[in-house]
Amino acid sequence: MRPTIDRRWLERMAALEPLTHAYALWDLDRTPDQVRFASAVRGDETVGYLLIWLGRRDRPVVHWFGGSNLVPVLLPAFPSPPFLAVVPPEVDAAVASAFPGATRTRLRMMVREPGWLEPGEGGVRRLRREDRGQLATLVRTREESELQVYVDLDPAVEPVWGAFDNGRLVGVARAVVRLPRVWVLSGVFVEPSRRGRGFGGAVVAAAAREAESAGARVGLYVREEPATALHLYERLGFLAVGRRSWFEVRGPGPA
Repeated sequence: MRPTIDRRWLERMAALEPLTHAYALWDLDRTPDQVRFASAVRGDETVGYLLIWLGRRDRPVVHWFGGSNLVPVLLPAFPSPPFLAVVPPEVDAAVASAFPGATRTRLRMMVREPGWLEPGEGGVRRLRREDRGQLATLVRTREESELQVYVDLDPAVEPVWGAFDNGRLVGVARAVVRLPRVWVLSGVFVEPSRRGRGFGGAVVAAAAREAESAGARVGLYVREEPATALHLYERLGFLAVGRRSWFEVRGPGPA
């Protein structure tokens, strides 16, 4: 195991699977002081790695890349709880056994088909700095960790698309990764009382159009249950390209 990542190897892997390695490349370039790597190597060749992102206020986020054969190498490199982990399904059992009491959510990795067209939606635009108050108000009562970042986010710095209803912000989506080959969307949220009226699809479509106009594919991770969001993305031209498991680890460290 090496506490680094081979940049050239990572770029080769990202050319084959852009969404899979998008966070690693983005964090390595944008926030190198907030990211750590643990690479599994065979001889001089990298065969898998952990990306450990330290940019969250409350706990690190771990992304696992590699198969179940790397459990003896990568599992001991996990940080001490609490942390969040995104892992391939084949290592679910090992993570669950090492961290009893961890909760698991199944995720679908999806990428939008190129050339997918849909009409533009009125009432949707990129947010501006003066929208910060409405953005914070929209998510202030939510507990989801991926939404809390909006409370302090400056949309003049980090791109966020918003849907408005009679001048009121009711839905948002954010591009958390913006690489030349792929953008990754996250933080898609619609005020509960406005759901089912097309606002979620409108903000996702607006973000996707901007990414595709820049020559990038659009990808995201979505919970498999409930299936409402999954079906929304399928209607917008997203196809499943893989699965992951999201673990929330609160308890003691590896046994």
